[in-house]
Amino acid sequence: MKTTMAREIDSETEQKSHSKNRVRKSDFRYHLFFESYGVKISVTSNTAGAIEEARRIVSENLPNCFQEIEETNVEHHFLLVRNRSEKDSLYKNGEKILTRINRKGLKESLGSQIRLTVAEFAVGHIFIHAGVISWKGKAIAIPGHSFSGKTTLTATLLKRGAIYYSDEYAVLDKDGFVHPFPKKLSIRGEIDDDTQVEYSVEELGGTAGTEKTRVSMVLITDYKFNAKWNPKILSNAKGIMEIIKHTVPIRQNPEFTLRVLNQVADHAIIFKSRRADISKSADFIIDFLETAF
Repeated sequence: MKTTMAREIDSETEQKSHSKNRVRKSDFRYHLFFESYGVKISVTSNTAGAIEEARRIVSENLPNCFQEIEETNVEHHFLLVRNRSEKDSLYKNGEKILTRINRKGLKESLGSQIRLTVAEFAVGHIFIHAGVISWKGKAIAIPGHSFSGKTTLTATLLKRGAIYYSDEYAVLDKDGFVHPFPKKLSIRGEIDDDTQVEYSVEELGGTAGTEKTRVSMVLITDYKFNAKWNPKILSNAKGIMEIIKHTVPIRQNPEFTLRVLNQVADHAIIFKSRRADISKSADFIIDFLETAF
């Protein structure tokens, strides 16, 4: 019976068997093996350069939270196919992710897929789609889907003096403490509504957190034109139901996820409000943090 990786290589080589730019099975001899939060992942490619690029992508997308490992029983496999045309292909566990796209697009996709794989299968931690900052030692998580404005709001709070933890995932351990996940902030709107421009926290004049900390507040918010800031504190049950919408591993490990979320709800104020202008919203949030404790 063929392994997952063998099936992936067969799929790619079969598609290219009549091409002048033929890729052979024997070309796929370059590998990267790494582990993050208990999730073991491999990247295989037909060029050494692609693996070096993959190593940089992993470092950028799993900041200070991965380690390279020896070849072992790996649960998740990525196949990265480099072509002379620079239109490359990406597979995950035998499934086609992207084919014949430019390298910049493939790099972004590989980074996103690696982050999501770790988020979904992490051992002993749960990942929530959220921006996270700390204000005077009090951590606040701002759950939100893509295009919800959480990164822009997080960046604005950093410029006000908040400490940066993440613009994408709140990483929580079994006791409900949030850990730093300080990848570069991916901000939309500077070029157009879809294109992301990445900034390090230092480029925004901020500082990254380095230690785990208790979540003191969770802000459930979305944008509405001309909305008025009107925060309402939610009960634990209602707050958890709101957070679950943004929690990655809820289907994989619902019992553990709910246990962690209950830890958060027991120690944090969960509040909800619509917001309009980002700058004014940041001021309202800081005022609320200052007066709530």
